[in-house]
Amino acid sequence: MSTIVNTPLRSKFGYESPSFTVDSAGNITARSITLDVSDDDNVDVAADFKFQDTASNFRLIDSAVTNPSITIVRNTGNTIDLDLTNFTFNIFDSVGSTVTSYNSGLRHSDGTVDSDAQGKASGRLYITPMVATPNILYYGNAAGTIYGIINVVDPTGVFGTVAVNSTIESTSSSTGALTVAGGLGVAGDLYVAGSLNIDGVGITKISSSTNLELEATNQIVVKIDGSNLGIIKSTGSSVPVEDTTINNTTIGAIVPSTAAFTSATVSTEPAELNAVANKKYVDRTATALSIAFGL
Repeated sequence: MSTIVNTPLRSKFGYESPSFTVDSAGNITARSITLDVSDDDNVDVAADFKFQDTASNFRLIDSAVTNPSITIVRNTGNTIDLDLTNFTFNIFDSVGSTVTSYNSGLRHSDGTVDSDAQGKASGRLYITPMVATPNILYYGNAAGTIYGIINVVDPTGVFGTVAVNSTIESTSSSTGALTVAGGLGVAGDLYVAGSLNIDGVGITKISSSTNLELEATNQIVVKIDGSNLGIIKSTGSSVPVEDTTINNTTIGAIVPSTAAFTSATVSTEPAELNAVANKKYVDRTATALSIAFGL
């Protein structure tokens, strides 16, 4: 007789059930996962934080720091062991003149949840902050007069929204509060409160598969290597036109090829036979010729 070995959810080629699948590579897809443990289940698992108290403060066990700040992670079950004598342990989203309890995602080892899990002096408290949980919570006594800060941070992963709270300045494409090793794709509009700088590595290119539109409420300032070439605004442009052409004629060339203008002004008298005429020069010459020939 062969021995029967029970292996729940074990399959050579994966497992599939409504709203839950495990593929052959071990990847799990589930609609939701809930951590459900009791004191007995978790007795040998160390808590993330262990609190005790003195006559007037909270302390972490084996630490002399009073009312220390702690950090917990969103979408993760964070555990707090309580061994209090003088206070009960409560979580708030505001303290001071207005004290407001924060109850979402709380569960105590005695089986109580949410608001009923508040005000405990012993046992294990579980807190699972969600995406909407504020970045700052507080723990404290029942009145909220003795308290410490709980920093709520995002885990590494994929989220509908992500807030990066670091204030590290960016001085290049590899520094700052957020750096991306590969390319960055943005499907919607991009708003930048500071300056948009592009590293001078290789050739910098801004391209568009259709039109490329530059728009400013006041004016567009054109600079090259820190030197201000000029500005473009609604009344015109002060950017000098050099080393370019009009109708294939280089601006500054002695002899033009072809050009057609609705109006034009020439300030100097022509020095060449085929130079563009100056109106004052033409009028003066015409007057002199008419006098000379009696016209």
